Amino acid sequence: MVNLPLGYTNIHKYAQDVIAFMHEPLSVQITGGIHVNDAFIYDAWKKLPSEWTTWWESLPSPQDAQKDLINSLRIEPEARRHDLHGRPDSISRWLERIRNLSLNREQLVLSEDIPHVEVPDILASRMVTKKLAEVRAGARYINHICKTRNITRVVDIGSGQGYLSLTLAAVCGLRVLAIDGSEKQIQGSRTAAQQAGLVENDNVTHLTRFVTGTDGLGKEIALWARGERCLLTGLHACGSLSEHMIRLSTTVSCITHLAVVGCCYNHINPASTENPKGFPISSFMRTNELNLSTSALITGCQAPTNWIHNPDSIFARKHWYRAVLEKLLHDKKLVQEGNQRPVWGIRNGDLKSFTAYTSRALSSLKLKIGKDVTEQEIAEYEERYKHRVAETAVLWTLSVLLCRVVESVIALDRLFYLQEAGMEEVDVLPIFDYKESPRNLMIVASKKESNGTGR
Repeated sequence: MVNLPLGYTNIHKYAQDVIAFMHEPLSVQITGGIHVNDAFIYDAWKKLPSEWTTWWESLPSPQDAQKDLINSLRIEPEARRHDLHGRPDSISRWLERIRNLSLNREQLVLSEDIPHVEVPDILASRMVTKKLAEVRAGARYINHICKTRNITRVVDIGSGQGYLSLTLAAVCGLRVLAIDGSEKQIQGSRTAAQQAGLVENDNVTHLTRFVTGTDGLGKEIALWARGERCLLTGLHACGSLSEHMIRLSTTVSCITHLAVVGCCYNHINPASTENPKGFPISSFMRTNELNLSTSALITGCQAPTNWIHNPDSIFARKHWYRAVLEKLLHDKKLVQEGNQRPVWGIRNGDLKSFTAYTSRALSSLKLKIGKDVTEQEIAEYEERYKHRVAETAVLWTLSVLLCRVVESVIALDRLFYLQEAGMEEVDVLPIFDYKESPRNLMIVASKKESNGTGR
Protein backbone atom coordinates (compact mmCIF):
# COMPACT_ATOMS: atom_id res chain seq x y z
CA MET A 1 0.00 0.00 0.00
CA VAL A 2 1.36 3.39 -1.00
CA ASN A 3 2.41 5.59 1.91
CA LEU A 4 0.12 8.55 1.18
CA PRO A 5 0.72 12.06 2.52
CA LEU A 6 -0.80 12.90 5.89
CA GLY A 7 -4.56 13.35 5.72
CA TYR A 8 -5.16 11.00 2.79
CA THR A 9 -6.54 7.47 2.93
CA ASN A 10 -7.78 7.19 -0.65
CA ILE A 11 -5.16 7.22 -3.39
CA HIS A 12 -7.59 8.33 -6.09
CA LYS A 13 -8.73 11.30 -4.03
CA TYR A 14 -5.10 12.19 -3.43
CA ALA A 15 -4.32 11.91 -7.15
CA GLN A 16 -7.28 14.11 -8.07
CA ASP A 17 -6.13 16.78 -5.61
CA VAL A 18 -2.59 16.67 -7.05
CA ILE A 19 -3.92 17.00 -10.61
CA ALA A 20 -6.16 19.91 -9.60
CA PHE A 21 -3.21 21.64 -7.93
CA MET A 22 -1.01 21.20 -11.01
CA HIS A 23 -3.77 22.65 -13.19
CA GLU A 24 -4.18 25.81 -11.08
CA PRO A 25 -3.10 28.97 -12.95
CA LEU A 26 -0.18 29.65 -10.60
CA SER A 27 1.16 26.09 -10.92
CA VAL A 28 0.83 26.24 -14.70
CA GLN A 29 2.60 29.61 -14.85
CA ILE A 30 5.64 28.63 -12.79
CA THR A 31 6.11 25.23 -14.45
CA GLY A 32 6.38 26.58 -17.95
CA GLY A 33 3.25 28.61 -18.64
CA ILE A 34 5.58 31.58 -18.63
CA HIS A 35 9.18 30.42 -18.82
CA VAL A 36 11.71 32.38 -16.79
CA ASN A 37 13.42 33.26 -20.07
CA ASP A 38 10.21 35.03 -21.14
CA ALA A 39 9.63 36.77 -17.81
CA PHE A 40 9.98 40.30 -19.19
CA ILE A 41 8.10 39.57 -22.40
CA TYR A 42 4.94 38.51 -20.56
CA ASP A 43 5.58 40.39 -17.30
CA ALA A 44 5.51 37.21 -15.23
CA TRP A 45 6.22 39.05 -11.98
CA LYS A 46 2.99 41.04 -12.15
CA LYS A 47 0.98 37.87 -12.70
CA LEU A 48 2.00 36.56 -9.28
CA PRO A 49 -0.07 37.53 -6.21
CA SER A 50 0.76 41.14 -5.39
CA GLU A 51 1.00 40.38 -1.66
CA TRP A 52 3.79 37.92 -2.43
CA THR A 53 5.80 40.13 -4.77
CA THR A 54 5.50 43.14 -2.45
CA TRP A 55 6.96 41.11 0.42
CA TRP A 56 9.76 39.62 -1.68
CA GLU A 57 10.68 43.11 -2.91
CA SER A 58 10.91 44.30 0.70
CA LEU A 59 13.62 41.75 1.56
CA PRO A 60 17.26 42.89 1.66
CA SER A 61 18.27 40.35 -1.00
CA PRO A 62 16.49 38.01 -3.44
CA GLN A 63 18.66 35.25 -2.00
CA ASP A 64 16.70 35.60 1.24
CA ALA A 65 13.52 34.81 -0.68
CA GLN A 66 15.17 31.93 -2.55
CA LYS A 67 16.53 30.31 0.61
CA ASP A 68 13.16 30.71 2.35
CA LEU A 69 11.28 29.08 -0.55
CA ILE A 70 13.69 26.15 -0.81
CA ASN A 71 13.74 25.61 2.94
CA SER A 72 9.94 25.45 2.83
CA LEU A 73 10.16 22.11 0.99
CA ARG A 74 11.79 20.45 3.98
CA ILE A 75 9.37 18.39 6.03
CA GLU A 76 11.44 18.13 9.20
CA PRO A 77 9.63 19.93 12.08
CA GLU A 78 12.73 21.98 12.90
CA ALA A 79 12.72 23.37 9.35
CA ARG A 80 9.74 25.60 10.19
CA ARG A 81 11.90 27.44 12.71
CA HIS A 82 13.88 28.81 9.79
CA ASP A 83 10.87 30.25 7.95
CA LEU A 84 11.37 33.97 7.36
CA HIS A 85 9.64 36.28 9.79
CA GLY A 86 6.87 38.33 8.26
CA ARG A 87 6.11 35.98 5.40
CA PRO A 88 2.49 36.46 4.27
CA ASP A 89 0.15 33.70 5.48
CA SER A 90 -1.03 33.12 1.92
CA ILE A 91 2.52 32.11 0.89
CA SER A 92 2.86 29.83 3.92
CA ARG A 93 -0.44 28.09 3.15
CA TRP A 94 0.57 27.57 -0.46
CA LEU A 95 3.94 26.15 0.56
CA GLU A 96 2.22 23.83 3.02
CA ARG A 97 0.03 22.53 0.21
CA ILE A 98 3.16 21.69 -1.78
CA ARG A 99 4.53 19.67 1.15
CA ASN A 100 1.20 17.95 1.77
CA LEU A 101 0.77 16.93 -1.87
CA SER A 102 4.20 15.33 -2.22
CA LEU A 103 4.85 11.64 -1.72
CA ASN A 104 7.14 10.70 1.15
CA ARG A 105 10.82 10.73 0.13
CA GLU A 106 12.43 9.50 3.34
CA GLN A 107 14.43 6.38 2.57
CA LEU A 108 12.72 3.05 3.18
CA VAL A 109 14.26 1.28 6.16
CA LEU A 110 14.39 -2.46 5.53
CA SER A 111 14.33 -4.92 8.40
CA GLU A 112 17.75 -5.94 9.67
CA ASP A 113 16.64 -9.53 9.01
CA ILE A 114 17.01 -8.79 5.30
CA PRO A 115 20.62 -9.51 4.32
CA HIS A 116 22.79 -6.66 3.12
CA VAL A 117 24.49 -7.04 -0.25
CA GLU A 118 28.13 -6.01 -0.56
CA VAL A 119 29.28 -4.99 -4.00
CA PRO A 120 32.38 -6.90 -5.23
CA ASP A 121 35.57 -4.85 -4.88
CA ILE A 122 36.27 -5.07 -8.61
CA LEU A 123 33.02 -3.14 -9.18
CA ALA A 124 32.96 -0.95 -6.07
CA SER A 125 36.36 0.53 -6.94
CA ARG A 126 34.89 1.94 -10.16
CA MET A 127 31.87 3.64 -8.59
CA VAL A 128 31.38 7.05 -7.05
CA THR A 129 29.92 7.04 -3.54
CA LYS A 130 26.41 7.86 -4.77
CA LYS A 131 26.33 5.01 -7.29
CA LEU A 132 27.73 2.54 -4.79
CA ALA A 133 25.00 3.37 -2.27
CA GLU A 134 22.33 3.01 -4.98
CA VAL A 135 23.58 -0.40 -6.10
CA ARG A 136 23.80 -1.65 -2.52
CA ALA A 137 20.26 -0.51 -1.70
CA GLY A 138 18.79 -1.70 -5.00
CA ALA A 139 20.52 -5.07 -4.91
CA ARG A 140 19.48 -5.67 -1.30
CA TYR A 141 15.79 -5.10 -2.05
CA ILE A 142 15.84 -7.05 -5.32
CA ASN A 143 17.70 -9.97 -3.77
CA HIS A 144 15.18 -10.07 -0.92
CA ILE A 145 12.23 -10.20 -3.32
CA CYS A 146 13.88 -12.87 -5.44
CA LYS A 147 14.82 -15.09 -2.51
CA THR A 148 11.42 -14.85 -0.81
CA ARG A 149 9.45 -15.30 -4.06
CA ASN A 150 11.51 -18.12 -5.55
CA ILE A 151 12.72 -15.99 -8.47
CA THR A 152 15.98 -17.10 -10.07
CA ARG A 153 16.37 -14.62 -12.93
CA VAL A 154 16.61 -10.84 -13.22
CA VAL A 155 16.30 -8.70 -16.33
CA ASP A 156 18.22 -5.42 -15.90
CA ILE A 157 17.29 -2.87 -18.58
CA GLY A 158 19.56 0.15 -18.95
CA SER A 159 22.28 -1.94 -17.31
CA GLY A 160 25.14 0.38 -18.29
CA GLN A 161 28.50 -0.77 -16.97
CA GLY A 162 26.78 -3.66 -15.22
CA TYR A 163 27.18 -2.54 -11.63
CA LEU A 164 23.77 -3.83 -10.51
CA SER A 165 23.64 -6.77 -12.93
CA LEU A 166 27.04 -8.14 -11.95
CA THR A 167 26.44 -7.62 -8.23
CA LEU A 168 23.20 -9.61 -8.43
CA ALA A 169 24.96 -12.37 -10.37
CA ALA A 170 28.21 -12.51 -8.37
CA VAL A 171 26.89 -11.98 -4.83
CA CYS A 172 23.25 -13.07 -4.96
CA GLY A 173 23.60 -16.05 -7.30
CA LEU A 174 20.93 -14.81 -9.68
CA ARG A 175 21.04 -15.29 -13.43
CA VAL A 176 20.93 -11.87 -15.04
CA LEU A 177 20.09 -10.60 -18.51
CA ALA A 178 21.82 -7.22 -18.86
CA ILE A 179 20.32 -5.05 -21.60
CA ASP A 180 21.61 -1.68 -22.74
CA GLY A 181 21.35 0.35 -25.92
CA SER A 182 25.06 1.22 -25.93
CA GLU A 183 27.51 -1.37 -27.26
CA LYS A 184 30.30 0.48 -25.47
CA GLN A 185 28.49 0.11 -22.13
CA ILE A 186 27.84 -3.57 -22.82
CA GLN A 187 31.48 -4.17 -23.66
CA GLY A 188 32.51 -2.52 -20.42
CA SER A 189 30.08 -4.73 -18.52
CA ARG A 190 31.37 -7.86 -20.26
CA THR A 191 34.94 -6.99 -19.30
CA ALA A 192 33.97 -6.40 -15.68
CA ALA A 193 32.03 -9.68 -15.64
CA GLN A 194 35.11 -11.59 -16.73
CA GLN A 195 37.20 -9.85 -14.06
CA ALA A 196 34.57 -10.81 -11.47
CA GLY A 197 34.78 -14.46 -12.55
CA LEU A 198 31.31 -14.58 -14.09
CA VAL A 199 30.57 -16.80 -17.09
CA GLU A 200 28.85 -15.26 -20.10
CA ASN A 201 25.53 -16.91 -21.02
CA ASP A 202 25.49 -18.67 -17.64
CA ASN A 203 25.74 -16.23 -14.71
CA VAL A 204 25.11 -13.21 -16.91
CA THR A 205 23.98 -12.65 -20.48
CA HIS A 206 24.54 -9.36 -22.28
CA LEU A 207 22.27 -7.96 -24.95
CA THR A 208 22.62 -4.69 -26.88
CA ARG A 209 19.14 -3.35 -27.59
CA PHE A 210 17.44 0.02 -27.74
CA VAL A 211 14.18 -0.42 -25.91
CA THR A 212 11.49 1.43 -27.83
CA GLY A 213 8.66 -1.08 -27.59
CA THR A 214 7.78 -4.45 -26.11
CA ASP A 215 7.03 -7.10 -28.72
CA GLY A 216 10.44 -8.12 -30.10
CA LEU A 217 12.31 -7.69 -26.83
CA GLY A 218 9.63 -9.55 -24.93
CA LYS A 219 10.19 -12.63 -27.09
CA GLU A 220 13.94 -12.47 -26.51
CA ILE A 221 13.44 -12.20 -22.76
CA ALA A 222 11.05 -15.17 -22.76
CA LEU A 223 13.52 -17.27 -24.76
CA TRP A 224 16.32 -16.45 -22.32
CA ALA A 225 14.13 -17.14 -19.25
CA ARG A 226 13.43 -20.74 -20.30
CA GLY A 227 10.17 -20.83 -18.45
CA GLU A 228 11.58 -19.49 -15.17
CA ARG A 229 10.14 -16.53 -13.30
CA CYS A 230 11.91 -13.18 -13.70
CA LEU A 231 12.10 -9.85 -11.94
CA LEU A 232 12.45 -6.84 -14.26
CA THR A 233 14.50 -3.96 -12.93
CA GLY A 234 16.27 -0.76 -13.90
CA LEU A 235 17.92 1.79 -11.63
CA HIS A 236 17.34 5.23 -13.09
CA ALA A 237 15.73 4.17 -16.34
CA CYS A 238 15.76 7.36 -18.38
CA GLY A 239 12.60 9.12 -19.55
CA SER A 240 10.10 6.92 -21.36
CA LEU A 241 12.32 3.85 -20.88
CA SER A 242 10.62 3.33 -17.51
CA GLU A 243 7.23 3.29 -19.26
CA HIS A 244 8.44 0.70 -21.79
CA MET A 245 9.64 -1.44 -18.89
CA ILE A 246 6.33 -1.11 -17.09
CA ARG A 247 4.51 -2.28 -20.23
CA LEU A 248 6.92 -5.21 -20.58
CA SER A 249 6.15 -6.30 -17.04
CA THR A 250 2.45 -6.54 -17.88
CA THR A 251 2.77 -8.31 -21.26
CA VAL A 252 5.65 -10.80 -20.91
CA SER A 253 4.42 -13.83 -18.99
CA CYS A 254 7.76 -14.83 -17.47
CA ILE A 255 8.17 -11.39 -15.85
CA THR A 256 6.35 -11.76 -12.55
CA HIS A 257 7.86 -8.88 -10.60
CA LEU A 258 8.91 -5.30 -11.28
CA ALA A 259 11.26 -2.92 -9.46
CA VAL A 260 12.15 0.19 -11.48
CA VAL A 261 13.45 3.64 -10.56
CA GLY A 262 12.88 6.36 -13.15
CA CYS A 263 14.81 9.53 -13.90
CA CYS A 264 15.34 12.19 -16.61
CA TYR A 265 11.65 13.02 -16.81
CA ASN A 266 12.44 15.68 -19.41
CA HIS A 267 12.91 12.78 -21.85
CA ILE A 268 9.38 11.47 -21.34
CA ASN A 269 7.41 11.57 -24.59
CA PRO A 270 3.96 13.12 -24.09
CA ALA A 271 0.93 11.48 -25.71
CA SER A 272 0.06 12.82 -29.14
CA THR A 273 -1.54 11.72 -32.38
CA GLU A 274 1.86 10.42 -33.49
CA ASN A 275 2.59 8.90 -30.08
CA PRO A 276 -0.69 7.60 -28.62
CA LYS A 277 1.12 5.56 -25.95
CA GLY A 278 2.91 8.56 -24.50
CA PHE A 279 2.56 10.23 -21.10
CA PRO A 280 0.31 9.95 -19.21
CA ILE A 281 0.04 6.20 -19.69
CA SER A 282 -2.76 5.38 -17.23
CA SER A 283 -6.45 5.58 -18.03
CA PHE A 284 -7.04 7.31 -14.69
CA MET A 285 -4.71 10.21 -15.47
CA ARG A 286 -6.04 10.52 -19.01
CA THR A 287 -9.65 10.49 -17.81
CA ASN A 288 -8.79 13.23 -15.34
CA GLU A 289 -7.11 15.14 -18.19
CA LEU A 290 -3.67 15.41 -16.62
CA ASN A 291 -1.63 17.85 -18.65
CA LEU A 292 2.00 18.60 -17.85
CA SER A 293 4.21 20.65 -20.15
CA THR A 294 7.76 19.67 -21.02
CA SER A 295 8.93 22.40 -18.65
CA ALA A 296 6.83 20.85 -15.87
CA LEU A 297 8.42 17.45 -16.52
CA ILE A 298 11.84 19.09 -16.29
CA THR A 299 10.76 20.48 -12.91
CA GLY A 300 10.40 16.88 -11.71
CA CYS A 301 14.14 16.41 -12.26
CA GLN A 302 15.08 19.09 -9.74
CA ALA A 303 16.05 18.73 -6.08
CA PRO A 304 16.55 22.26 -4.72
CA THR A 305 16.85 21.12 -1.09
CA ASN A 306 20.07 19.37 -2.14
CA TRP A 307 21.58 22.51 -3.64
CA ILE A 308 24.54 24.07 -1.86
CA HIS A 309 24.04 27.77 -1.19
CA ASN A 310 26.65 29.86 -2.94
CA PRO A 311 26.33 33.63 -2.46
CA ASP A 312 28.69 34.16 -5.42
CA SER A 313 26.73 31.97 -7.82
CA ILE A 314 26.47 33.25 -11.39
CA PHE A 315 23.07 31.64 -11.98
CA ALA A 316 21.03 34.69 -10.97
CA ARG A 317 22.97 36.82 -13.41
CA LYS A 318 22.64 34.23 -16.18
CA HIS A 319 18.84 34.00 -15.82
CA TRP A 320 18.54 37.78 -15.80
CA TYR A 321 20.77 38.14 -18.86
CA ARG A 322 18.70 35.57 -20.74
CA ALA A 323 15.39 37.22 -19.86
CA VAL A 324 16.63 40.66 -20.94
CA LEU A 325 18.03 39.22 -24.16
CA GLU A 326 14.76 37.45 -24.97
CA LYS A 327 12.88 40.71 -24.43
CA LEU A 328 15.27 42.52 -26.77
CA LEU A 329 14.94 39.84 -29.48
CA HIS A 330 11.14 39.84 -29.06
CA ASP A 331 10.79 43.60 -29.31
CA LYS A 332 12.91 43.72 -32.46
CA LYS A 333 11.09 40.68 -33.93
CA LEU A 334 14.39 38.97 -34.59
CA VAL A 335 13.18 35.52 -33.49
CA GLN A 336 9.78 34.08 -34.29
CA GLU A 337 7.64 33.31 -31.27
CA GLY A 338 7.60 29.63 -30.40
CA ASN A 339 10.76 28.80 -32.33
CA GLN A 340 13.24 26.74 -30.36
CA ARG A 341 16.45 28.63 -29.71
CA PRO A 342 19.76 27.00 -30.63
CA VAL A 343 21.85 26.00 -27.63
CA TRP A 344 25.03 27.97 -27.22
CA GLY A 345 27.65 26.89 -24.74
CA ILE A 346 27.82 29.54 -22.05
CA ARG A 347 31.34 30.14 -20.83
CA ASN A 348 32.23 32.02 -17.67
CA GLY A 349 33.73 34.73 -19.82
CA ASP A 350 30.36 35.27 -21.51
CA LEU A 351 28.90 36.31 -18.16
CA LYS A 352 31.39 39.07 -17.42
CA SER A 353 28.95 41.57 -18.93
CA PHE A 354 25.58 41.72 -20.65
CA THR A 355 27.31 42.85 -23.83
CA ALA A 356 29.58 39.78 -23.85
CA TYR A 357 26.61 37.50 -23.20
CA THR A 358 24.54 39.12 -25.95
CA SER A 359 27.42 38.94 -28.41
CA ARG A 360 27.75 35.20 -27.82
CA ALA A 361 24.01 34.64 -28.19
CA LEU A 362 23.66 36.72 -31.35
CA SER A 363 26.54 34.86 -32.95
CA SER A 364 24.75 31.58 -32.26
CA LEU A 365 21.61 33.00 -33.85
CA LYS A 366 23.65 34.18 -36.85
CA LEU A 367 22.90 37.80 -35.98
CA LYS A 368 25.41 40.63 -35.67
CA ILE A 369 25.96 43.54 -33.34
CA GLY A 370 25.84 46.71 -35.40
CA LYS A 371 23.66 45.19 -38.11
CA ASP A 372 20.78 43.48 -36.27
CA VAL A 373 21.22 44.93 -32.80
CA THR A 374 23.15 48.09 -31.95
CA GLU A 375 25.46 48.52 -28.98
CA GLN A 376 23.22 51.37 -27.84
CA GLU A 377 20.18 49.07 -27.77
CA ILE A 378 22.09 46.52 -25.71
CA ALA A 379 23.06 49.22 -23.21
CA GLU A 380 19.51 50.61 -23.09
CA TYR A 381 17.95 47.23 -22.31
CA GLU A 382 20.53 46.51 -19.64
CA GLU A 383 19.77 49.86 -18.01
CA ARG A 384 16.00 49.43 -18.34
CA TYR A 385 15.90 46.07 -16.55
CA LYS A 386 18.83 46.36 -14.14
CA HIS A 387 16.50 46.88 -11.17
CA ARG A 388 14.63 43.63 -11.93
CA VAL A 389 17.37 41.07 -11.29
CA ALA A 390 15.54 39.93 -8.16
CA GLU A 391 12.46 39.05 -10.21
CA THR A 392 14.20 36.47 -12.38
CA ALA A 393 16.02 35.05 -9.33
CA VAL A 394 12.76 34.41 -7.46
CA LEU A 395 10.92 33.27 -10.58
CA TRP A 396 13.62 30.69 -11.24
CA THR A 397 13.29 29.33 -7.71
CA LEU A 398 9.50 29.20 -8.06
CA SER A 399 9.94 27.25 -11.31
CA VAL A 400 11.55 24.32 -9.48
CA LEU A 401 9.48 24.46 -6.31
CA LEU A 402 6.90 21.91 -7.46
CA CYS A 403 9.56 19.27 -8.19
CA ARG A 404 8.28 16.70 -5.69
CA VAL A 405 4.65 17.23 -6.66
CA VAL A 406 5.49 16.67 -10.33
CA GLU A 407 7.46 13.53 -9.54
CA SER A 408 4.57 12.29 -7.40
CA VAL A 409 2.23 12.73 -10.38
CA ILE A 410 4.57 10.73 -12.62
CA ALA A 411 4.85 7.94 -10.04
CA LEU A 412 1.07 7.82 -9.58
CA ASP A 413 0.55 7.58 -13.34
CA ARG A 414 2.81 4.53 -13.51
CA LEU A 415 1.22 3.00 -10.44
CA PHE A 416 -2.29 3.37 -11.86
CA TYR A 417 -1.22 1.85 -15.18
CA LEU A 418 0.06 -1.25 -13.40
CA GLN A 419 -3.10 -1.54 -11.32
CA GLU A 420 -5.27 -1.16 -14.42
CA ALA A 421 -3.27 -3.96 -16.08
CA GLY A 422 -4.09 -6.30 -13.20
CA MET A 423 -0.75 -6.17 -11.37
CA GLU A 424 -0.78 -6.69 -7.61
CA GLU A 425 1.03 -5.28 -4.60
CA VAL A 426 1.80 -2.14 -6.60
CA ASP A 427 3.71 0.36 -4.50
CA VAL A 428 6.04 3.35 -4.60
CA LEU A 429 9.09 2.93 -2.36
CA PRO A 430 11.72 5.61 -1.60
CA ILE A 431 14.56 3.14 -1.99
CA PHE A 432 17.53 5.54 -1.81
CA ASP A 433 18.63 8.34 0.50
CA TYR A 434 17.03 11.46 -1.02
CA LYS A 435 19.92 13.68 0.06
CA GLU A 436 22.29 11.61 -2.08
CA SER A 437 19.93 10.30 -4.78
CA PRO A 438 16.83 12.49 -5.17
CA ARG A 439 15.40 10.24 -7.92
CA ASN A 440 14.67 7.64 -5.27
CA LEU A 441 11.13 6.43 -6.01
CA MET A 442 11.02 2.75 -6.99
CA ILE A 443 7.84 1.46 -8.62
CA VAL A 444 7.27 -2.15 -7.58
CA ALA A 445 4.61 -4.66 -8.55
CA SER A 446 3.91 -8.36 -8.89
CA LYS A 447 1.83 -10.38 -11.28
CA LYS A 448 -1.07 -12.51 -10.10
CA GLU A 449 -0.19 -16.14 -10.55
CA SER A 450 -2.29 -18.39 -12.78
CA ASN A 451 -3.37 -20.58 -9.87
CA GLY A 452 -4.96 -17.57 -8.18
CA THR A 453 -2.39 -17.20 -5.42
CA GLY A 454 -0.48 -14.03 -4.68
CA ARG A 455 3.15 -13.53 -5.44
